[in-house]
Amino acid sequence: MPTARIDATRRAAIDRLAMRELDETGLPGMALGVTGPADPPEVQVHGLADLASRRPVEADTLFEIGSIGKSFTAIVILQLAEEGLLDLDAPIAEALRWFAMPVVGRPVTAHDLLTHTAGITVGLDATPEPASQALALRDRRPGSAPGERFHYSNLGYKILGLVIETIEGRQYPDVLRTRILEPLGMSATEPAITNAIRPRLAVGYDYLHDDRIGFPGQPLVPAAWVETATADGSIASTAGDMATFARMILHRGEGPRGRLLTDASFARMATPHAWPAPGSGYGYALARRTIEGRTYLGHPGGMIGYLAALQVDPAGGLAAVVLENGVMGSPMALARAVLGAARGAEGSTSDADRATTPGAGASPGGQATGRAAIYRVDGPGAETDQLEIVDGLRGPILHRRGCPPLPLQELGDGRFLAPDQDLDRFALCFDPADGRPDVAWHGPARFIRDGAAVAPLPPPDPAVAALAGQYRSHDPWVTNFRVILRGDVPWLLFAAAPDGFEDEQPLVARDDGSWRVGDDPLGPEDIRFDMVVGGRPLRAWLSGYPYFRVG
Repeated sequence: MPTARIDATRRAAIDRLAMRELDETGLPGMALGVTGPADPPEVQVHGLADLASRRPVEADTLFEIGSIGKSFTAIVILQLAEEGLLDLDAPIAEALRWFAMPVVGRPVTAHDLLTHTAGITVGLDATPEPASQALALRDRRPGSAPGERFHYSNLGYKILGLVIETIEGRQYPDVLRTRILEPLGMSATEPAITNAIRPRLAVGYDYLHDDRIGFPGQPLVPAAWVETATADGSIASTAGDMATFARMILHRGEGPRGRLLTDASFARMATPHAWPAPGSGYGYALARRTIEGRTYLGHPGGMIGYLAALQVDPAGGLAAVVLENGVMGSPMALARAVLGAARGAEGSTSDADRATTPGAGASPGGQATGRAAIYRVDGPGAETDQLEIVDGLRGPILHRRGCPPLPLQELGDGRFLAPDQDLDRFALCFDPADGRPDVAWHGPARFIRDGAAVAPLPPPDPAVAALAGQYRSHDPWVTNFRVILRGDVPWLLFAAAPDGFEDEQPLVARDDGSWRVGDDPLGPEDIRFDMVVGGRPLRAWLSGYPYFRVG
């Protein structure tokens, strides 16, 4: 297996990439690890684990790794299958006897849950344990038949954790420790987020304003604290330990004390069984993506106040992990850039990757984008009556009357952030996203390009108009959302979308009075409104969990 030795020059290049991430995003701190198949992992730490005490990140500092933990769950499930204790293609109810949900096409299997193709909701973390969330599926019809389409589901992996506990007769964290952590020598890693390990953790940080789009320079606060031990992601680890896990993936399931998986099982884990997007395949908690001619295996991770990334370059014989104690970075892009630097190709991260962090991406220098124009407001509800967009050297620039020029920060898909307290509540969305747009949306406000012929917006039905508002819950994972109107169509907007949702998506009326979330007719997410007072609903049930109107 080829590998690139990380000499002083490449080590310095990795250090520059990490410092750029901290400087550009305002991220408090990070730890990263790079490994080949044989040499000891290269570990770097940067920044602060705690802004209040100025405690630095150290090599033994723990970070929550989020959904990278799904890869651990997939390994245990495959081990149980190897031992004849679980059939991956049998109905999951054969292993979890109390589990029941409406059958569409055929019963759901472990394979469906592993590949996010069970047709079930993502599962909002509104309860501290998984069994009640799994039981709630009895009352929810799947959006599609098993195996028909990909829809990311944390709940699916929580169900797999319940299967593991049922077969093993012990708790999920105990299974992880004996089946994975101890065989790999990952002695610093904790398989559950508990109060006992909190002193060893870097403090997670989030933006102060949870109802606005965050950007560099905005104030940060310590993120909400939760304990969790569910199989969709409940692990805290160090960069060194995660590099050890990444090395096992480089070795196709073989660890320092023997194989965790047979080669056939690892091949099943790493082979794409679903295709979330063009050029991106998903196996069993390992995503395969080809960028600039190189194929990567790995998984991202996100927790309340933390982001993480695992990226493996099998052809290059290298793997990288990035752990961050904030939600303002782009660890997947950084991990790939680190692998490039380790190969001696610093700066190989593509513009598309850099654009995943607000403020880090921009249109090519000085290139005309077709968005340059004056857009005038069409209707009420806008913070300003006119937007002038010009092409700057680093991307589009917004001009408003009486205000200094404001460089826009690209969010992707024709969406931009205007980093200003008057405009950061919503993204500026151009329609169409490419070419010469006639319309720019800012929340519910429509702006029309000078000279464009655009049909007037139809007025909403009063009952539909009454849905508009902000809704909140005490769920720390998804604290709030807004429902706005664009003509007669209600839209669901998040400042930062949770798994399974977009930042902005239309609501489509169903015959039963509920609304499907998004354009996809097979999407499983929905929203219902009730507790109507004075013609306005006070409560919204987002995919089965309650939120209440505020303000």
